[in-house]
Amino acid sequence: MDIYLDTILWNLLCDQPAEPEAFIQRLAAKNARLILGIHNFYELTKSFRTSRSPSLDRGKQLLSYFNRFIDAGAPCVKDNMELLAVEMWAVKLNIPVTDIFLLEADRALISAKIASLGSGGFDDKADQFLKTQNEFALGTRSAQINLLDERTDLKTRLQAIRPDSLERWLELQTKTSACTGVLAQHILQRFSDVPLNEAMEYAVALLAPPSKNFARGVVRSDLYYNWRCANRGSVPKDLIDDIYHVLNAVYCDVYATQEKGQGEYAPLILTPRTKVAIYSGGPVDQWIENLADQPMSLSVQTV
Repeated sequence: MDIYLDTILWNLLCDQPAEPEAFIQRLAAKNARLILGIHNFYELTKSFRTSRSPSLDRGKQLLSYFNRFIDAGAPCVKDNMELLAVEMWAVKLNIPVTDIFLLEADRALISAKIASLGSGGFDDKADQFLKTQNEFALGTRSAQINLLDERTDLKTRLQAIRPDSLERWLELQTKTSACTGVLAQHILQRFSDVPLNEAMEYAVALLAPPSKNFARGVVRSDLYYNWRCANRGSVPKDLIDDIYHVLNAVYCDVYATQEKGQGEYAPLILTPRTKVAIYSGGPVDQWIENLADQPMSLSVQTV
């Protein structure tokens, strides 16, 4: 069983704390693994964008703890757009999607970067990367709000979709040519030199039944984001980061979070193969171990 934690749970796990090496061994005895996310690493570095000592100290603590899991051999899933690239190669070569984890050389680079940050190596390049990530999230959020303000017809159609009909609507929409075009745009963001017609061909193949997990998920996440914005008037500023985590877990067995709100939309983005577990208290390491003992028969579990 592969278990992916969002950043909040990494914070809680660090604070308790569970010894990484022993924890990995206990999970292995239950045929389970803790899966690291490259997006976890990005988020944990955010505290380095401030000169305040408490935040810097906290950032060093979190990254040092995270790095112990890397050094202990916990698998680290690739960045989301790299998962898209893996799926495209699988389509091209007509093979299963298997190459979703970072190679050892890439894991070593992350470990070295964490060591550099811990010794004060947060340079202008790293700062600009995090600034760009934040601006992208804010820009996407405001752009969607503005679009719905301008397209009242679109907003009205989205508002007509009831929450209990959302899953069915997403299923139907994902099969439309419009959503094929949405996925093609994601492909072009990753491969800017690919001709549009080739990107469309890949998008069709990726969404053809049985659709690839990430391709399906990223299209559904776009649709959900639009629906939520239309129906609630705005979206939380951290929603994009949270969705990014959910997408990063599309090939895991369990996506674990403390945020109950994610239990509403994570199952809409993930396939039924990935279950959502909501942490409700107690020792985090024991809670995670209990996940490995329980049959994940429900799409959302509060344990």
